[in-house]
Amino acid sequence: MNDSSESPIPIGREPSKETKFFLAWGRESLKANLTLANDALKQLVTLSATLLGGSVVFLDASLMGVSFRALAIAGFFCSLIFSFFGMMPCEEAVLLQAPGDIKEHKKRALSKKRLWLWLSGGSMAAAFGITITGLFMSHFGALR
Repeated sequence: MNDSSESPIPIGREPSKETKFFLAWGRESLKANLTLANDALKQLVTLSATLLGGSVVFLDASLMGVSFRALAIAGFFCSLIFSFFGMMPCEEAVLLQAPGDIKEHKKRALSKKRLWLWLSGGSMAAAFGITITGLFMSHFGALR
């Protein structure tokens, strides 16, 4: 059927090499986000466990007050727990024949991992802050 009411087929030109490069890079970056978040969480598990073990040094009462010690150790422990939960696989049912469902599943999985990442990192940062404050206060004799 060839009547005049049909819209003409749009004629375009092939995208430049630079455009193709950035489009491909964007797709790869989106795919890599989940892996990157998981890798960061794995490293936080290792770092948190190490810092939690190293916080045994703070058990010496001459270094810092008991309340600061307890809070710092709790912060490192929370960081460990948050990062451990964050690196667990996202177990949701997804219809693998539906690209939209896959996209939404990956978005939710990345959002959950980012939440655990922020919780773990925030907990670790708080524990460092508490440790530094406790050492400072103990050193200058303000609190014991």
